[in-house]
Amino acid sequence: MALLAISCGGDDKGAATSTESPLVSLDGAVSNHGSKDLGSASKVSIELDDLYFSPTFIKAAPGAAVEISLKNNGTVKHTFTIDATNTNVELDKGQKSSVTVTLPASGALAFYCSIHRGSGMQGAFSVSAATATGGVATTVASASGGYGY
Repeated sequence: MALLAISCGGDDKGAATSTESPLVSLDGAVSNHGSKDLGSASKVSIELDDLYFSPTFIKAAPGAAVEISLKNNGTVKHTFTIDATNTNVELDKGQKSSVTVTLPASGALAFYCSIHRGSGMQGAFSVSAATATGGVATTVASASGGYGY
């Protein structure tokens, strides 16, 4: 029983740095500040802060048009950039903006700050179905060992 308590324990604060495996594997450093599952929702708020996005990884429905509310809570200018959709939003300290992005049918859609990407300021939308493809990593948690409890 002690092993179950250790393996199932955890703290889910949302905006805190995540110790879980990321939903998506990205090249280079990543400052992971949590994941969010949108389910069937089509809106998400992303905080841009000094050298990270929160949440960093977002699971969403394949092909969804997602309205993204952005707020720069950092002390310097940041960008929200997605090469695949030609999205580039610049936000000065304290500035807010929004953008709508259509997600791909499968795989992932990476975003980053063009100024601070090398410092780990990047993240991604994960839009894969149950099977991971195209470099998308999934984490599956199970409370039972297959014994019916």
